[in-house]
Amino acid sequence: MTDREIVAKLITNDQRTINNFFFVRCKPMLAYVGQYFCPYKQSAEELVGEFYELLAADDWHKLRIFKFTCTLNSYVTIIASRYFQNKRNKEMASLDDCMPFVADMVADDCSGKFFMEDLHKIMKRMNALDRFLVQRILIDGEKPGDILDEARELMAGDDTIGTKAETDTQFAGYIYTRYNRVKKGLQKQMVAIGYGK
Repeated sequence: MTDREIVAKLITNDQRTINNFFFVRCKPMLAYVGQYFCPYKQSAEELVGEFYELLAADDWHKLRIFKFTCTLNSYVTIIASRYFQNKRNKEMASLDDCMPFVADMVADDCSGKFFMEDLHKIMKRMNALDRFLVQRILIDGEKPGDILDEARELMAGDDTIGTKAETDTQFAGYIYTRYNRVKKGLQKQMVAIGYGK
């Protein structure tokens, strides 16, 4: 079938075409794009189903406005990339709204205690360096550049952590990048247990 024929059948809700297009033809791409932007959140089937609902919304509006100036695969990949990127950004923004108050928690605040308990449960599962970075930068509010010597000492005692950094600048970049990656993972886990929603 041509792209035009596929679009025409999708718009008429032809079940065989829907199954073949979404769950066979586009499944690898949708799983890759969805899990790239929203890792650890959903299975491939859930991502495909979610994207199907998006594309089918408003009586297949996004397909009805398709001008066929590129292939259908390219068009769908662009829509999927934008959708899952926006989804990730919204989740991160909602969690960013709740993360700044970590450093300002009052010890006798009940909700603060529960938040910190949940945060520490997640931190216990981290390796020593990642736990150190979260504690010192996110919770204590220190700058990555101020903890480089301590991070080096911590890494020296752990053969599983390696960096190819040869200069102080490269090492600082490594620590900053690693912290941001750890923070994003932490944010996703906090969203998964109900914070930031």
